[in-house]
Amino acid sequence: MAPANDPRARRALPLLLTAALAWLPLPAAAQSLGFGAPGEQTPVEVLADNGIEWMRDGKRFVAHGNASATRGETTVYADTLTAHYREGKTGKSELWRLDAQGHVRIASPTETASGDVAVYDIGSAVLVLRGEPVAKLVTPDTVVTARDELEYWDAKRFAVARGDAVVVRDGRTLKADIVTAYFAPKSAQKPQKGKAKGGDIDAVDAHGHVTITSKTEVATGDRGRYNVKTGIATLLDNVTLTRGGDTLNGAYAVVNMNTGVSTLYSQVPGAKTDKPKPVRGKFIPKKAEPLPEERGARKP
Repeated sequence: MAPANDPRARRALPLLLTAALAWLPLPAAAQSLGFGAPGEQTPVEVLADNGIEWMRDGKRFVAHGNASATRGETTVYADTLTAHYREGKTGKSELWRLDAQGHVRIASPTETASGDVAVYDIGSAVLVLRGEPVAKLVTPDTVVTARDELEYWDAKRFAVARGDAVVVRDGRTLKADIVTAYFAPKSAQKPQKGKAKGGDIDAVDAHGHVTITSKTEVATGDRGRYNVKTGIATLLDNVTLTRGGDTLNGAYAVVNMNTGVSTLYSQVPGAKTDKPKPVRGKFIPKKAEPLPEERGARKP
């Protein structure tokens, strides 16, 4: 093998890794960040500027320096990539985990994710990403960030953002301690013009210090759910709605982000409370806008 600093190393890596990993049962291609389910005989092409180590005893490959691993239409980029393999149930070797460190970016035709460290468990189809200052997931219409950790569950079609989680979509921002975004089934997603289908988010659940901000209103609560299709957000427990200087306080709210109509209730539906606290409102009178003639409109 060429030395790590030999320019020939990078040219040799695609052939070396493709040959070495072609016989590993790898997952099929998919229009997402996931690597799919194990069992497919799909080769992986790995590139690295500073060479690669093949540790047979440790059953892993380590690619150093501006490394990338491509399978199908999904590519993982990082300073260092480590591929772990093991003996499968059929007696053949299988790739079961991929680690990425430093300037991590994972890209597919419909989604991208970025951070500092990533671990992808191929068997369970779960990607765990950590970043500094945040880990980020970008779909065609939504951006999700997390301070502590971002989990991407490809097979189960959801992502979990932990720690100062933020979801930005259509000019609206949802913040919470923990956010779970549910993707639409791949069969139900409609491709955008010039793009493959995928990445559509159906609903978002939020827990802890929830804040939903639109152009005209701010809604807060302890937990909530936003239905992307209907544009309706529901908030539960210690709910406050603020619009301008006006505020409403209650236990449960239904906020229609599309129409701007919000309804606040004294208790959560189905809750058994003998004496629920009444909904409270504080409204600041506003001076009416003067009519044109009152503003000194010109007379003919």
